Amino acid sequence: MQESISDAIQPEIKLLAVIVVFKIRPGASSSLLTLLAAAQQAASSKLKLAVLIQDNTPGGQDAGDLPENVRYQAAPHNPGLAQAYNSALKIAEMEGYDWLLTLDQDTSLPINFLERISEIALEQAAHHEVGAIVPKVVGDGHSLSPFRLVWGALPRWYATDFIRTASCPTYAVNSASTLRVVTLCQIGGYDPFFPLDISDLNMFHKLANSGKKVFIAGDVIVHHELALLRKEKRMSVERYRAGLLDECAFWDMKLGSLARLERIVRLTGRAFKDSFNPEKSQYLSVTLSEMKRRLFTSRRRRIEAWRGWSNSRAGLPERRIP
Repeated sequence: MQESISDAIQPEIKLLAVIVVFKIRPGASSSLLTLLAAAQQAASSKLKLAVLIQDNTPGGQDAGDLPENVRYQAAPHNPGLAQAYNSALKIAEMEGYDWLLTLDQDTSLPINFLERISEIALEQAAHHEVGAIVPKVVGDGHSLSPFRLVWGALPRWYATDFIRTASCPTYAVNSASTLRVVTLCQIGGYDPFFPLDISDLNMFHKLANSGKKVFIAGDVIVHHELALLRKEKRMSVERYRAGLLDECAFWDMKLGSLARLERIVRLTGRAFKDSFNPEKSQYLSVTLSEMKRRLFTSRRRRIEAWRGWSNSRAGLPERRIP
């Protein structure tokens, strides 16, 4: 009897999962399929789960058949990830959810994902300095996330046996990150001026600057298709060019000179490898042009140019971006 009373008063974790899809039907998303499977596995745990799909397919599409408990909203103007996650954040705040799980369409979650994440969320409920819970993310034979910057510049990825709160600023990819709703609201959510590829780095940077920490669940292994690793198959040349501009702006405004040097070295290595692949010739041209810009255009002028371009992309009049 005592055990049943204890179980009855055990707190419940309320989690809103948002999946952003683009040019595929939601039912074909590996993120949705594996999330629903994980939800069945976690059905007996102290977890209240809701699922929201934002469809960024340009012009819209037929959503197809979806489970009754999956909400759907279309954004045919394709506003990117930051807007989608901010929209979900507003819903999570209004409806009293504790955590927001952000996903894109190409992530495969392990069957125990929700069970393990909800367990950690319960453990960290009273540790308000923890603003995010992130798994180990891998893809195409590479460790993708999470990582820290040694000397504020050199990325070093956490190992699978790292299962605790990180003591230093930590960065992770958007997909499969679980974020405390109240914390995300406190830092202003996602920055609309980094709408896509750098939205995650910028958000985790804001978390660190606000004094919040990241719990790393290294024992939870998530597989993710990162567009950049096979850009000729997964991203357009224009998206690649925009991503490089946003990356440069983030490093220019948020990080130091050593970090900017590391980016040049990384781009040099990428250009060298891409030069041997004819399928990447257009991307190589963009990489070389961006390297030239970073080497021969001053940091101040690069930032000014990005601010004007970013305002234009957002459809806003010219104004200063923080």
